[in-house]
Amino acid sequence: MPNVGKIRIGDRPEDVVILFDKGEPPLHVDLFTELAEEEGIIRVSFAAITQDGEGLKKADIVARLRMRKELA
Repeated sequence: MPNVGKIRIGDRPEDVVILFDKGEPPLHVDLFTELAEEEGIIRVSFAAITQDGEGLKKADIVARLRMRKELA
């Protein structure tokens, strides 16, 4: 798993996060399943719709994001 860089999330030396890239394929999103704000944190969830051989559709959560309201 290659290291692709670093990002600083604060002012202290321990506030550095190392970034890794597993080579995951891009996600294709069909639905927003959650959009909420609580105590200054925004939550957003996404789902992709799939269909089985019998025509039954289902939505699988593929990503959940949390971020401060200022960033959103």
